[in-house]
Amino acid sequence: MSEMVQDKRKEERETPREKKDFHLRVKLQINTDEPVLGPGVAELLELVEETGSMKEACGRMGMSYSKGWKITGRAEQELGYPLILRSHGGRTGGSCSVTQEGLSLIRRYRALEEKVKEYASGIFKDIFEEL
Repeated sequence: MSEMVQDKRKEERETPREKKDFHLRVKLQINTDEPVLGPGVAELLELVEETGSMKEACGRMGMSYSKGWKITGRAEQELGYPLILRSHGGRTGGSCSVTQEGLSLIRRYRALEEKVKEYASGIFKDIFEEL
């Protein structure tokens, strides 16, 4: 190996590498045999509550309208209670809102998500302290 190549490799080993920001990503999902509640459903319900519209909520998420109804319908079936109140069209158009049970579910899911992330982040730092 030429001296020039050896010098270059030595220089690369000795050059400090850029410190990368490693972090843990936790995706929390609650299931039966079917997925019931995860970050997507929670965000969709939050957007339905914010916008009053399933169509608008799905659009903001880049999700098809039919998929939005499918995942909320599956969650409602598995949970045994409604998550969305639907008001059908008419002159003023339809609207949607999240039920009290749905709002409670979102609030508790987000609280669980935060606690799991905090816990997992601490463990990640302990186990992967070199990162």
